[in-house]
Amino acid sequence: MLKAINTKRYNQLAIELLKKIFNGYYEPGAKLPPTRELAKQAGVNPNTMQRALQVLQDEKVLIKQSTTGRYVTIDIQHLIRIRNDILEQINQIYQDEINSYGNSFEKFGEISSDM
Repeated sequence: MLKAINTKRYNQLAIELLKKIFNGYYEPGAKLPPTRELAKQAGVNPNTMQRALQVLQDEKVLIKQSTTGRYVTIDIQHLIRIRNDILEQINQIYQDEINSYGNSFEKFGEISSDM
């Protein structure tokens, strides 16, 4: 499963590519540029980009044709599910961050601002 927040560069690249798909830069059925070109555009080693592409293949976002390259899936419902899963992860991360600030001051009533 793709993680919305991940420190591994190849996962970050996979998310960046997903955003391009979600925003219509690469449409369903579109052929992606070769790995080396994508790596050059992102300023990373081709092996790192290869791992990012493999993550998206494993998630069935990209389909690899052995002779012609990689294509974005045409399964729109699958893309919507992945997008919704990522948005839910992001929502949970932010909710956890908001909750980490606590609410213990509320039990003391109104707090004077002239302290």
